[in-house]
Amino acid sequence: MSAAKIKGSLLEYIVRRLLLNCGFTLVNPDGLFIYKQRGLTFINGKGAAHDADVLLNPPIQIPFSYPSRLNFECKAYNKKIGLPTIRNALGLRNDINEFEIVTRDLIEKRQNNRRIILAIDNRQRFFYQVGVAAVEEFTKDAFEFAANNKIPLISLRWFLPNDICDKFHMLSDQYLKQFSQQDLDDLHLFLKGNDDVKDARLIHEKDSYIGDILNSFYKFENRVIIGLLESGDMLFLFANTDNLRDTLLDKRRLNAQFHYYHKKLDYWIITINEEIKLGFYLPRRIVEIWRDQNFDTQAAIKIKEKLFSKVFLFIKNDNDEELPFKILNIDRQWLNRISEN
Repeated sequence: MSAAKIKGSLLEYIVRRLLLNCGFTLVNPDGLFIYKQRGLTFINGKGAAHDADVLLNPPIQIPFSYPSRLNFECKAYNKKIGLPTIRNALGLRNDINEFEIVTRDLIEKRQNNRRIILAIDNRQRFFYQVGVAAVEEFTKDAFEFAANNKIPLISLRWFLPNDICDKFHMLSDQYLKQFSQQDLDDLHLFLKGNDDVKDARLIHEKDSYIGDILNSFYKFENRVIIGLLESGDMLFLFANTDNLRDTLLDKRRLNAQFHYYHKKLDYWIITINEEIKLGFYLPRRIVEIWRDQNFDTQAAIKIKEKLFSKVFLFIKNDNDEELPFKILNIDRQWLNRISEN
C-alpha cells in the first residue's frame, strides 16, 4: 500500500465525513452510470468513466431543475494546488454533465415524426457539481479560475492546525514500512467507508501520524458548523465548546451580529442571539473585495448588509424531517444602529 494511496484516502475520508455531518448523503451506485470497482466509485462521462473521490447528494434540491450531486476531487499534494488541477475539474464537470447515450437506433427513430417513444435514453438525469479539496492552499490563478467557474474549493489549512496538515506529508513510503500490510489494508478499507471494517488499529497507535490527523479532525468537527452565504461562499464557524449543534437546534429564531478586530481583519466573530459566539475566517474573495476598499469601516458595514444578511447553517438533526438547515438572519436593529453611527 503506497503512501500516496493512504494520503488520498485519508483526505477523502475527512472531506466525506465533513459533508455528511452537514446533511449530505451518499450516492448509491446504480451499477451502470455509477458503479463500484476495486473499492472505487466510478461515474460515466462522454470520454471515459471517472474515479469519483467523494460523491454525495446535497441536503436539499432546487425545484424546476435537474437534481444535483456533488463530486469532490481530493488532492493530497505537498504543494499549492495550481491552475491545471482546477482546469481539469472544470473539464471533468463538463464531461460528466454532457454525457448522453446516442445510438444509431435512437438517431433513426428521430426520422419518424409519428413516433411514440422519444429518441433519448429513459433515465434519471443529474447536474454534477465538481469541487477540489486539498491539504494545501490554492495559487492565486487557481483560486480566481475556480471563482469565475463556480468550482467549490476546500483546503485543510483553512480549519486544521498547520502542524497537523504537515503530518500528511510525513506519511511517506518509508514511514509506512513499520506497519503490517494487513493493518494498512484495514486502514484503507476503513477510510474508504467499507462497512466490514468498523475501525483500524493504526488510528489508535501512540506514535501514529494518521491517528494525530484524525483525532484533530474529530475535535474540530465537534465544534464547527458549516454555513453557506447566499453568494455561495462557505464559512467554517468555530465554537469554544462542544454540543454546539444541540444549542443552536434549541433556538427557534437566530439573529446575528458580525464583528471584527483591527489586529486581525480576516477573522470575524458572530454573536447569535447575544449569547452564542462563533468565529470564522472571512472567505478570501470577500477579503479581496474589502481590501480594494482599503478595509474601510463603512465598506465593512455594506459587506455585512449585502453578503451576510442571511446565513444557512447546516445542522444535521436526526429527529427532525424538516429542512436540514437553520437560517441565521442578521440583526437589523443592530445593523441600522451601526450604520447611523
